[in-house]
Amino acid sequence: MIMHLLAHLLNSPAIAGPQAAATRDASPADDQPTIVVTAKRDRDESIRDFVGALTHISPRRQLGRFEQSVCPIALGLTPRQGQAVAGRMRRVAQEVNLAVSGTKCVPNVVVIVTNNKQFFMQELRRRYPHYFGDLSRREIRNLASQSGPAAAWQLQGPPVSARGTELAVDPGLDLFVNRTTEAASRITSATRPQFEAAIVVVERGALVGLSATQLADYAAMRAFAGADPARVANSDAPTILRILDAPMGVEVPITMTRWDLGFLRGFYNSSRNLTNGAQRSAIGKSVVQELEVRPNKR
Repeated sequence: MIMHLLAHLLNSPAIAGPQAAATRDASPADDQPTIVVTAKRDRDESIRDFVGALTHISPRRQLGRFEQSVCPIALGLTPRQGQAVAGRMRRVAQEVNLAVSGTKCVPNVVVIVTNNKQFFMQELRRRYPHYFGDLSRREIRNLASQSGPAAAWQLQGPPVSARGTELAVDPGLDLFVNRTTEAASRITSATRPQFEAAIVVVERGALVGLSATQLADYAAMRAFAGADPARVANSDAPTILRILDAPMGVEVPITMTRWDLGFLRGFYNSSRNLTNGAQRSAIGKSVVQELEVRPNKR
């Protein structure tokens, strides 16, 4: 399905034309400094707000994530820039314990740089609505028309059991059935959702002055964890998610911050069967550890 998607995206009029992207070529570098923002509130409260905002789901649901390996690709850039973005996203995935496929893999994490986000998404919805997965027509319209130069969404795969096995559909019931002897508890669940693929669409004009590393780190947060920048608009946490919406002249991180890295580490290193409240707690502890134990990284 994804290869079919890419074939049409590459020929889409929304990304046709000059391929000179607005990003500067940049090689991933671990010694790039983190932009430090002075906290206006207690740090622990800021961390709780940051994690809570980025994991905003119903109390009865769990956070979805990639259960299988990821294979990033970047379209709408020069070949060199596309390779830099995809390579950086691979490094981020490895840093947070997310499996990465080999170089000759079928892409399932797609970053698209386009001239017009809304037009591109409207065309994609009109011609290939199944590329939006289970999103309703209203959700797709809202996603395409929301303000801002970027949009991102995940395609949901089959749920998996506590042991990590994909559930099969019972043909008689037309429902996923979990045949297991492992019972759920107050803090664990017998099944969990998973991402099959993720797509991030970014307008070319929003990338002026930014590097390939910044684009890749931003896309990693959005694709790997479904992090929505709008949810942290009023947060004082330093995060790469601000780079596209920051006013001209405002200082922004030049790479993923320790807050971002701690969030992704917790997202993928915490027990996969926890309920969302326990997941949030584990992610928050990961951010604290990243800030305290790894103060000299990123």
